[in-house]
Amino acid sequence: MSVVLCHCHAYRRIAREKIEAVHAACEQAAIPCVSVPDLCYLAAKDPETLRCLEGAEVVLACQPRAARALFPSAVRYMDLRTESVETVLDAIRAVPVTPVVCEPHMSSSWVPWFPVIDSARCVQCKKCVDFCLFGVFAAQGASVSVVQPDHCKTDCPACARICPQNAIIFPKSEEPRLNGALDEPVTPSPMDRDAFRERLKHRKLRLFKEDD
Repeated sequence: MSVVLCHCHAYRRIAREKIEAVHAACEQAAIPCVSVPDLCYLAAKDPETLRCLEGAEVVLACQPRAARALFPSAVRYMDLRTESVETVLDAIRAVPVTPVVCEPHMSSSWVPWFPVIDSARCVQCKKCVDFCLFGVFAAQGASVSVVQPDHCKTDCPACARICPQNAIIFPKSEEPRLNGALDEPVTPSPMDRDAFRERLKHRKLRLFKEDD
């Protein structure tokens, strides 16, 4: 299987030096490694290229939870921001790897900022569908999906702040409770609740059950 190395090109959450070190070490050890400018971009804009990477054994990115939600077929996910190059290489050497013919690229000026839904936490309450003004989410039957990722307003994580289950991830965010870095859910704070209640009142929408 292949190793996928995400460069986080748009937001540069991963140090360039570490990416270069991992890539060079993979080459030196003859470990096949597919460099991807930005996994978020591929998920939103180039799903065909993403599909050709579905056999990946190891995904090296910035947020394992977010990477798993974007790219669920891989076996192992590692956070390149926190793991050492030595730990990453030990993990890669422990699995069989074969090359994948693929040339990921970014051909657009669009910044890949958009929400990813963690299906393990989402309870399909559809608050995000009601809240988002830009049509990013849609209810499709009983489930909620991100249908227009490029409609999301860059650097706006408001829907993630009000999600009752903390099921919405913004991989590019620097805030741990929003970018998938925390293992345990963090519910909206009283301040978030009050602020968004006021905002939704003007739209005649309900945010939480206790608003009845």
